[in-house]
Amino acid sequence: MKLPQGFGRFMAGRPPRGRAVPRRWSGLWLALLVVVAAGWGYLQPSSRVEKALLDHLLASAQQRPAPTDVVIVAIDDRSLARLGRWPWPRSRHAELLDRLRSAGAKAVGLDLILAEPDHEQPQNDQRLAEAMRRHGRVVLPLHAHSLQAQTLEPALPAAPLLAAARATGHAHMELDSDGIARGVFLQEGVDGRWWDHWSLALLKAGGDRPRLRTVPEGRADSGDVSAQAGSGAWLRSHPVLIPFAGPPGHFTRLSYADVLAGTVPTDALRDKYVLIGMTAAGLGDAYLTPAASEDSLMPGVEVSAHIFDALRSGIELRPALGWENSLFCAIPVALALLAMCQLAPRSALAAVAGLLVVVYGAAWLAMRHGVVFAPLAALGTLVAAYPLWSRWRLESALRYLSEEFRRMQLDEPLLGAVRPSGASGGDLLGQRMADLSAGVNQLRGLLQFVHDSLDSLPDPVLVLDVGGRVLLVNGAAVRYFREESAGLLRQPVEGLLARRGLTEDGRPFLSWQAALASATEVHARDDEGREWLLKVAHRGGSPASGGCLLSLTDVSSVHQVQRQREEALRFISHDMRAPQSAILTLVELHRLSEGRLPPIFDRISSHARRTLALADDFVHLARAQSDAYRIEAVNLADILLDAADRLWDHARARKVRIATEVGDQEAGVLADRELLTRAVANLIDNAIKYGPEGGTVSCRLARDGAGWVLAIADEGPGIARDLQAGLFQQFKRLGPDTRTSGAGLGLAFVQAVMLRHRGSVSLKSQAQAGAEFHLWLPAEP
Repeated sequence: MKLPQGFGRFMAGRPPRGRAVPRRWSGLWLALLVVVAAGWGYLQPSSRVEKALLDHLLASAQQRPAPTDVVIVAIDDRSLARLGRWPWPRSRHAELLDRLRSAGAKAVGLDLILAEPDHEQPQNDQRLAEAMRRHGRVVLPLHAHSLQAQTLEPALPAAPLLAAARATGHAHMELDSDGIARGVFLQEGVDGRWWDHWSLALLKAGGDRPRLRTVPEGRADSGDVSAQAGSGAWLRSHPVLIPFAGPPGHFTRLSYADVLAGTVPTDALRDKYVLIGMTAAGLGDAYLTPAASEDSLMPGVEVSAHIFDALRSGIELRPALGWENSLFCAIPVALALLAMCQLAPRSALAAVAGLLVVVYGAAWLAMRHGVVFAPLAALGTLVAAYPLWSRWRLESALRYLSEEFRRMQLDEPLLGAVRPSGASGGDLLGQRMADLSAGVNQLRGLLQFVHDSLDSLPDPVLVLDVGGRVLLVNGAAVRYFREESAGLLRQPVEGLLARRGLTEDGRPFLSWQAALASATEVHARDDEGREWLLKVAHRGGSPASGGCLLSLTDVSSVHQVQRQREEALRFISHDMRAPQSAILTLVELHRLSEGRLPPIFDRISSHARRTLALADDFVHLARAQSDAYRIEAVNLADILLDAADRLWDHARARKVRIATEVGDQEAGVLADRELLTRAVANLIDNAIKYGPEGGTVSCRLARDGAGWVLAIADEGPGIARDLQAGLFQQFKRLGPDTRTSGAGLGLAFVQAVMLRHRGSVSLKSQAQAGAEFHLWLPAEP
C-alpha cells in the first residue's frame, strides 16, 4: 500500500511538496496583512484600548528624574488650614512674591485666575502689581470664556496685573474623548492675537528658549467653538504630546504657607523656576493623565511643570505618520505569517509570541526616542492570526485527510476489504473527525493485514531502515533468529546475521552497506550448514532511496538438486561420450587395418555417432537452461557469419549455398556469444539438412522495432501446420526423413537460448513451400 504523496510532510506541519498554498489561506493572509494590519495601522483609529496601551507605554518609556531647578509652591490643604478659607487676599500673593524675590527665584508662574479686579480692596491689586514689578519675571495665565453662544473670548488678568506681568499665557489643557489630558497647543489666539502656553511663556520669561525641533504646521481650526459672524474663531496651533516624566508628586512641592512663613531654606528657591498653583482637593483643576489615575489626579500646575520640563529639555513626542505606522504594523504580521507557513505549529506559536514582545518593545523604544507608534493594529492582528490560522489549518487538515483516505479507498483495493468503524458526529467537526477515525481504523486494519501477510510467508523477512536496522519482522524470522519480535526491532542486521553465523564464501557480513547495499542477491551459509539466498529489494529501486526488504530463502534442497544435475551432466558429458568416442576410434582403426569392413560396422558407427550427438545436444541444452551465461556486447552480424563458417563443410558436402545478407549497420545485442552462435548454427544446419541438395539457405539480418530480427530460410518441403505446435519440444523430430539424424533437442536448445536473452523464435512455413525461422533479439541499450 502506498500512502498519499506528501502525507508525511503534511503531518510534520509543512505543506506537501508540489501543492500550492490553498486559496482560502492566501485570502486570509492578504486580509490580515493588507486590510487589517496595514490599513488599520495607516488609519490609526483612536480607541480606548489603543489609548490605554499608549498611556502604559508613555508612563514607562518617558520616566526620568525631575529637574532640580523647578519647584511647585502648592496651595495645599495644609496651607488652607493655616491661612484660612479660599480665596485669600491678593496682598498675600504679593507678600509671597516678595519672599521669592528675596530668595532669588529665577522666574515665577502664578497659576491663578485673576481676571476680575478686587472691588472690595482695590489697593490689594496695586500691592500685587507692585510686587510683580519688583520681581520682574512673573507670568500670569489667561483662559477663554464664553460670552455668547458659540463665542469665545480671552479672559485676561485684571488691567493692573496685566500691565505688571512679564508675560501671559493660556493655561488650557487638551482633553481627549476619554477625559485624559495627553497634549496641549503651544499657541492659541483669536483675531490675530496669539498667546503662548503658560509654561512656554514662563520658560521665555526666565531667559531660556525651547529646544524643540521644528514642529509641523498647526491646525487653524481644531474643531473648537468658532465665533459668530463679526468675531474671529478661537484658533490653536502647534499641538504637542506631553511626555510625562513621572506620576503625580514627581516634582518638588513646597507648601505655600511654609514659603510665606519663611521656614523654607533660601537654597530651595534660589535660581529656581517657581510654579504657584492649586493642589488642594476640590479647589484647583486636576486631570487624568497617562501617568496618573482616578485615585491620584494630577494638578494642572504639575501638568504645566511637565510641559515646561519637556520644552526646556527638547523632549518631543511625534505621532508616527500613516505610512510609518502601516509599515510598523505590517512587517511583524508578515513575519508571523511566514513563520506559520514555514514552521511547525509549536514553533510558529513561539514565533508569534516572540513577535508580540518585539512589537511592544519596539513601540516602547520608539516612544523613548520621541516617535509614537500605535501598535494595537499589529498586536491585535498577531493575537488573532494564530487562532485563525490554526482553525483554517485544522479544517484543511481534516478535509485533506478525509479526501486522501477516500481516494485511497478508491485506488487501493485492500482498503475496501477492511470495514471502517466509528460513529458519525453531529456537527461538521464531529463528522470530519468521524471520517478521519474511520480512515485511521481502516489504515490500522490494513497494517494488520500487512503484518498477517508477512507472518504467513514461509521465509524469514526483515524490513530495514536506511541504516540497516530492523523495523519489522515476520514469524519465520522470529523462529529463525530464535528471539522475540520486540527483541529484534531496532537491531543492526549485521549482528543478526552474525548471530546465526551467516557467511558469504566463508567471510562474515562485517558491513551491511558493503555486503548487501549494492547487491540484490547474496548466497550465504549459516552455522548449521544450510544454504540461504539473501534477496534485497530496495525502497524506490535504489540504495539511496532509504530502507529495504530483506528475505532469506532456504536453497539447500535446490543446491542439492543442482549438484545432482551437474553430476548427471558430467556423467553424460564424460562417462557416456568417452565409450562412444572409443567405439568410433576402434572402428576407424579396424577400417584402416582391414580396408573394407562388413556392413555391421557401419551400423555400429552410426549408432555410436547418434549416441554421441545426443549427449552433446543434451549437455548444450542443459547449459542453455542454466544460469551460467557470460553476457557481453556482440554484433549479431558477426554471430551469423561465424555460424555460417562452422557449417561450410556440411553445406559443401551437400552442394548447398549459404547466402548471408547483413547490411552495413552494426547490430549490437547483449548475449552469450558461444550459445547464441550455436543456436544460429542449429537453424542453419537444419536448413541444410532439410533443404534439397544443391539448394540455397538464405540468412537475412534486419532492424525490427526495438530489436533485430534474423531470418533463416530453406527451400525444403516445409513443415505442415499440424506438426508446428510441438516443434520446440524436447526430443521432437521434424519428420521421418531418413537423411537426417538427431534426438530432437536442437530447436529446444534454440528456444531456451532465445528466452534467456529476452528474445523469441518463430516459424513461418507451409507444406512444400520451405521453412523460415525468425530470431528476434532486443537491441543493445
